[in-house]
Amino acid sequence: MTTIYLIRHSAYENPRQILHGRLPGFPLSPEGKKMAKRLARFLAKKPIRAVYTSRLTRARETAQIVARTFHLRVGIDPRLLDIKTPLQGKPQAYIQAIDSDFYRPEFIKRGGERLREVFGRTDRFLREKAKKHAGESIVVVSHGDPIMSVGTRYSGKRLPRKYTLKKWYVPMASGFKIVFDAAGHPKKISRLPKFTT
Repeated sequence: MTTIYLIRHSAYENPRQILHGRLPGFPLSPEGKKMAKRLARFLAKKPIRAVYTSRLTRARETAQIVARTFHLRVGIDPRLLDIKTPLQGKPQAYIQAIDSDFYRPEFIKRGGERLREVFGRTDRFLREKAKKHAGESIVVVSHGDPIMSVGTRYSGKRLPRKYTLKKWYVPMASGFKIVFDAAGHPKKISRLPKFTT
């Protein structure tokens, strides 16, 4: 069995209040660093053998705080990136006005990812690492919709047309504990605690 802690990045700076997507920048805020340290203390009791993340600053800084606890280097993989959308850089007010509907056909036609594609790349990464780290525990830091798509499908549900930032959406610096069998198939998924103040 392999245990993967699939975690959303911690809170970050966004003074312009825009949809960040895959744009550079957006480091952790002071509160975000505290949240990541609380997460690291929680994980310190686990036998973590590897830490992976996306290249985006908010995820990378979260992963680095966790990795320092275990004296590990952070692995970077593009399959863990936030969603690809032509809406990155748009004001958050606009995103709220369209109810965070990134997967409309007009946005897909302009180069955006479909939610099933987001799930597909994240799922492939997790299954690959579950086999590579057979019998071990690892941490994977990613982004909201990739994590939510995994949480949905691994719980036996169909992907929705979109996700909205409701109470059940994965909190920052939290996520899921997923147990995989020896063949790399997910067998059990559960929510992690919140590490906000």
